[in-house]
Amino acid sequence: MDETANLLISLVLILLAARVSAQIAIRLKLPSVFGVLLTGVILGPSVTNLIPETPTLLGMSSIGVVLLLFVAGLETDLVQMRRVGVAALLAAVGGVAVPMAAAFFLAQRFGYGTAESIFIGTIMTATSVTVSAHVLRELGYLQTRIGSAILGAAIIDDIVGVMVLTVVVSVEGGGSMFDLLRLAAFIPIALFAGLWLTRLAARRLMHNDTHDRYIEVLALVLAISWAAQAIGGLAAISGAYLAGVLFGRTVLRDDLANFGNLIGYALFAPIFFVTTGMMTDIHAVISTPVFTLLLFATAVLGKVIGSGVGALAGRFTPRESLAVGAGMVSRGEVAIVIAVLGRNSHVIGDEVFAASIVVTLLTTLAAPLLLRLTLPGITKTTEDEADAARRLRLEGDIERLES
Repeated sequence: MDETANLLISLVLILLAARVSAQIAIRLKLPSVFGVLLTGVILGPSVTNLIPETPTLLGMSSIGVVLLLFVAGLETDLVQMRRVGVAALLAAVGGVAVPMAAAFFLAQRFGYGTAESIFIGTIMTATSVTVSAHVLRELGYLQTRIGSAILGAAIIDDIVGVMVLTVVVSVEGGGSMFDLLRLAAFIPIALFAGLWLTRLAARRLMHNDTHDRYIEVLALVLAISWAAQAIGGLAAISGAYLAGVLFGRTVLRDDLANFGNLIGYALFAPIFFVTTGMMTDIHAVISTPVFTLLLFATAVLGKVIGSGVGALAGRFTPRESLAVGAGMVSRGEVAIVIAVLGRNSHVIGDEVFAASIVVTLLTTLAAPLLLRLTLPGITKTTEDEADAARRLRLEGDIERLES
């Protein structure tokens, strides 16, 4: 069988298996990515080895990462972020700082190098909103200030996580004075140039009702991603996220979000998550069970303590703060993207990569259990108008992503 035929049958298996596993996960009230990742593990060399890792698949997976971060940028509402509230902001900061520091020191204790330890800490910073949103909705807490704080803090967590990743990748890419000066010069130039280009594109395309306009936007997103990596010394996903944030400030935001979800989540995202599962070596996890278990404990306690203390400083009660921390436990797509980037750039090895994927899956299971333990008995304090508007917007974003 030639290369084209192998690619076609591989794509058939990936897309169908991803679709079925995603639906099963959703019926079990878990994020669809949970099922798709497990499918990748099963299809990969660790179990059945039905689909080989080819350069073409890995290339399509890389495009999937760029599109995922572009959509994440589109869903980031900077206006709402300014209104998120002190408690959510402090919970987000604590939910990034504590897990990152704890994972870094844990990795150091197990003999990993400084660069690998920093990357492990960076992986632990992300938070997934889908699991928490499901439980909050079921228990009737989504429309309370606790629900609003958790959703807002989770969004900020991913923003901070991407920023931390940008710095880490830049430093690990060389760290010379020239690299740091290049980074310092590129960021403001990219912001101003990107803002001008996206506004120009929006004005040019807003009256164009054909599908051709999406081609120009996609080309611009890929160009910004390339510039971030080739010129700025950053990760390409940082450029994609920036492009999403900038386009999210234009009138094309909703149309582009629908387009990004269609092309990204219909084709490239399943390929990315399945190939990520395929790269996960189960035998590597078996060889480091103690580190994996301790990393999982660090991931849970880091969010509960860090986000909980932040919420407590934001004038939440101790019980409410514990619930906020529990709601931040689950990792998500951004954590997986960071882990893949670390593996592909050879900063982390197969053992750490496999442990990170396992921890991501375990925290997805732990978050709903912890929320169901901490939420009952807490008074459902009604949210104010600003919180209500923010919650409705975030809930709409979550529903679009889940669909």
